[in-house]
Amino acid sequence: MAKNNKKVTNKNSKNKNSSSKNQKSNSKNSINLKNKNVIGSAVAAIIIVVLVVVVLTHPLYKAPFSAPSSITSDKYYMVSNKDMLSNGSSGVFFISWYGCPIGATDSWAIYYAINSTTDIYKYVELHTADPGDIYSNGTTGQPGLLFKGDFTFKTTKGYNYTFYPIYMYNETMTGTINNKPINGSLATYGLSVIKAEAPIGIYNIMKKYEKYVTYDNHITTTFIITGPSGTYIFNAYMYAPKSGGLLGSGSPQHGEWNPNPPQYVMEYLSSSSQITGAANTFMSYLNDAR
Repeated sequence: MAKNNKKVTNKNSKNKNSSSKNQKSNSKNSINLKNKNVIGSAVAAIIIVVLVVVVLTHPLYKAPFSAPSSITSDKYYMVSNKDMLSNGSSGVFFISWYGCPIGATDSWAIYYAINSTTDIYKYVELHTADPGDIYSNGTTGQPGLLFKGDFTFKTTKGYNYTFYPIYMYNETMTGTINNKPINGSLATYGLSVIKAEAPIGIYNIMKKYEKYVTYDNHITTTFIITGPSGTYIFNAYMYAPKSGGLLGSGSPQHGEWNPNPPQYVMEYLSSSSQITGAANTFMSYLNDAR
């Protein structure tokens, strides 16, 4: 009996040792598995980070675009990363009215920029903005240009564009460009003209930012540049008229501003650093939109 008990004790001891060894082995395997999982997760995270960096820095990658909810005057804004022309071409939509001193002021910079690559003299008419305009600052009666119909031109980088002038009101803003009465809001009528003469995408942009391009119930001078690489909007002055500059002299108060004749401005156009600087900026956005 004593021998049998000894054998049983030895067996139990062996079983305990075997069980202890198995537990240690399982514990090691479990630790190794955890280590492998941690290493695998770290490697996967590194791979993901590398892939994200590669994608974000790839020249063909484009970040999601978000148009500004509002705009201010005298500043370029990108309002879309798409072309507003259905045929994929490029265009400038110049929206103004015959007597607008802002439109007159901007017309020189636009003319100088475009005429530097394409002779467009036959598409402009020397003009003077309404001297009695009560809606603008005091620099009324500005010398300027009226653009006569659509025309095509090239940028400094050789891109083809079409220029589309859209005039909403007459010289004194008392009627249409044909001097017919306007019933209702001037702003509403101006938008109806834009809707009739421009692609729907251009109209939608003007409608979206209506309150930012409207002053005293009328649409103020605004232009939109659109091309395959995006669409930009600009409202109001491309440069600020200054006393003693090319456009005129005196105080920018009503009745105290002395504008120069448009013939004089045309003759000495290249001498104004204000105008040429605004023209260069305008041209850079034309190239960017392509």
